[in-house]
Order: sequence, then C-alpha cells, then structure tokens
Amino acid sequence: MKTHLATKALILSLALLGGCPAASGARGAADTLRVSEHFTTHLIFPTDIIYADLSNSAVVAAKILEQSRNMMALKAWNPFEAPLSVSALESNGAMHTYIVLYEEHPGSLVYDMRPGAATPATAEGTKGGNAGEGAALHRRGDAPPLSEVVAAPQKLWHISSKQYDLTVSCTNILSYSDITYLVFSLRNGSGMSYDCPDATFVVESRRRGRRSVVTEKPLFPKSRFGTLSCAPGEETLIGYSLDKISLARDQVLRVYFYESGGQRELVLTVDAKDLNRARSEL
Repeated sequence: MKTHLATKALILSLALLGGCPAASGARGAADTLRVSEHFTTHLIFPTDIIYADLSNSAVVAAKILEQSRNMMALKAWNPFEAPLSVSALESNGAMHTYIVLYEEHPGSLVYDMRPGAATPATAEGTKGGNAGEGAALHRRGDAPPLSEVVAAPQKLWHISSKQYDLTVSCTNILSYSDITYLVFSLRNGSGMSYDCPDATFVVESRRRGRRSVVTEKPLFPKSRFGTLSCAPGEETLIGYSLDKISLARDQVLRVYFYESGGQRELVLTVDAKDLNRARSEL
C-alpha cells in the first residue's frame, strides 16, 4: 500500500466558506520541520485542515490526506538550501506556520500536534537519537536509542520473505515504555542494486476467505536509523520506532518495501503473537 504525494508540485489551497476564522491558536514563533527527497514527513493536527499554503512548491510537494484531513504530507522534490514555510489553518481556528529545511535523513518523520503527543521540538530529534522522541509525554526517558537497538544481536529468525533474490527479515522486535521497535535486514543476492526509500507499515485483517471483510490501518514511524539501499551481494540494517503496537488474533502487521525506480516489491508479515510478546530488553 503506497502513499503518493500529488503529481504536481502544488500545495492545495482550499476555498474557505465565510472567510478565515481568527487565528486564535497561532504560535508566537514558527517551529522547524525537516524534509527529505527520500522520505515522506507527516504532520498530524487535532482537527481537520481547512486551508494550507506552501511558500515554494518548486522544491517541496505537499498534500492533505483525503482519508484523514487532519494530516498533511510533505516531501522534497530535490535537495534545497533556502528555507521555506508551510502554513495550516485548522477547523477549530488554530493557525500554524512552520519553517521547512532540507535534511537527507530527518530524525523524525511524524510531527504530532494533538494533545498528549510530543511537541514539534521533541518530535524533531536527531538520527540515532532517543527513539522515544515523538512519543507520549508520560513515557520513561531511558528508552534505548535506535542505533543501539539496530546494533543488538539478532533474536528472531522466522520472519522473512524472499523474492527476486532479495531477502528481507525482521531480526528484532522490542517493546519498551509503550514504544515498539522493529529491526529489519535486507540481503541483496541479485546482480543489481536495490533501493527502497522507506518501509510502509499497515495493520490488516488476516484474510480467511473470499467473503472476509478486510480492514487496513496505516502506521507512521516516529523515527528510524539505517538504510534500505543495498548493493549487490551486500546486507543492510534499518530500525524503526513506533507508538505501541498490539494486535488482535485476526490481525497482522504487513510491512511493504517498494523499490524506488523499479518493480521489485517485498512484503513481510508479522503475526500478532510476535508483536504482543515482544521482548522488553535488548
């Protein structure tokens, strides 16, 4: 399941009925967002976005998600140096403006503005920093960094998928202080390089027959460490941290790996028992 940005480099401008509400929730100073040409950055607001504006659509693409209109997706077309701004007006009257900078490997891919979630400053983080950044404020502050989780010895050996002489495996699942960590390895046995910008996480119903009702729920990582770009004959590792994941018996977590500029797609399935029984220590 792919999440696509609009094909045109244009942020949508929504017509407002009855004019713009007062920006009672405006911030005194703009926060800073980091975007990349390799990954999609998501902003989550408490209420639906009714107006949005991007100061430079030539270098960054943005859109409001149709299925969740309180979410905005941003992605750079190419690396850029000059900063730009993005603004969003919520249906509750709150106005937000952010400075947008380019960073090839942002420390956070989700900025959650809802009550109880981290502020943009704590969500921003740094590559390899505290993987609890972007998590709820009540969480413990001693969560291990993703760099340490990725470097830990492999504990899982049964979750893997092989196609096109490519093998993707889930090597570790860790649950700590309502944070779920997942580590993946990618082995390239083919004769050409494999490049995947990022993994896509979706909670799905386990298919039991043609008449089964299948539901899907996308999940958005808070941070990641590593890469899914792999040269022929090599192996790479990548780790993700997400808000706590628990599954019902009839649910699975599917992780999709879509090749950039190619057609080789890999899918990994993680069962409920593997997630719900995740280790709490490295």
